[in-house]
Amino acid sequence: MEFSNRDDSPAVDYYAWPRPVNSRLLRIVKAVLGAAMVLVLLTQVVPASLLGGLSNHFFTILLLLSWAGPARRMMRRYTPGGRNSQTTD
Repeated sequence: MEFSNRDDSPAVDYYAWPRPVNSRLLRIVKAVLGAAMVLVLLTQVVPASLLGGLSNHFFTILLLLSWAGPARRMMRRYTPGGRNSQTTD
């Protein structure tokens, strides 16, 4: 009976398993799962019949907020004491 020497066996290429996942991919997965959890929470808390009305109000508020920045810049520009006003001393 002959025993084989362990040193004579072919080398096996071992690798870490499971292989590490890229940190950028983990952040993307985390964001997607977080958004899904928020959507599930909203559908559980708010009845489905109210979601249409809430989304309508939400988008109206977003529209008004999108107008707020340019309106503020215009008010600063054209009112006395604004950035571009000319004062003669």
